[in-house]
Amino acid sequence: MTVLDRLLLVLLALAGVIAGVGAILLGVAATGGAPPAWLLSVLVPGTAVYWWIGGVISVLLGLRFLAYRLRAAEPEHVSLSGEHGQIRISYETLRQLAVRAGRGIKGVHEFDARVRMGQAGLVFYTRVRAHPDTDLAQMSRDVQTAVKQYVERTAGVAVERVIVQVADIAGSAPRSARAWVE
Repeated sequence: MTVLDRLLLVLLALAGVIAGVGAILLGVAATGGAPPAWLLSVLVPGTAVYWWIGGVISVLLGLRFLAYRLRAAEPEHVSLSGEHGQIRISYETLRQLAVRAGRGIKGVHEFDARVRMGQAGLVFYTRVRAHPDTDLAQMSRDVQTAVKQYVERTAGVAVERVIVQVADIAGSAPRSARAWVE
């Protein structure tokens, strides 16, 4: 999320809170005795409850979006304890290790990976573009084994899963719609 996106989110949340408070005040004014003439032109008789409900929902949503970024961000690294202190390995470094291991597998033309923290270790989401006439099932198993072993051996972190998505075959042209001519 960019700075501009965050700024727009805060402005929208503040506008929602202000609009919600205004709607609640309209609902209060409509239910409290004889409302002023300008309010009668805005409100339809019997709609004060809807102004209350809409105002409360708007305030709650606005406050939720204001508090959205207050929670702690998920760390972009893995922490290990070393002999002389803490060791941090970034997700980008782990991704590069996985890419290095995956590109060395027979049948892989292009390889990319993403890293997320799982329950019992890291989860790697890999995307493979394979060479033609490759046993995709065997290549996928080889990718899983190679990435898991290489990252665990090199970085010393537990790998929970390696998910392989074979996205494309190299050298295959995208199919295009052709008109049948007779």
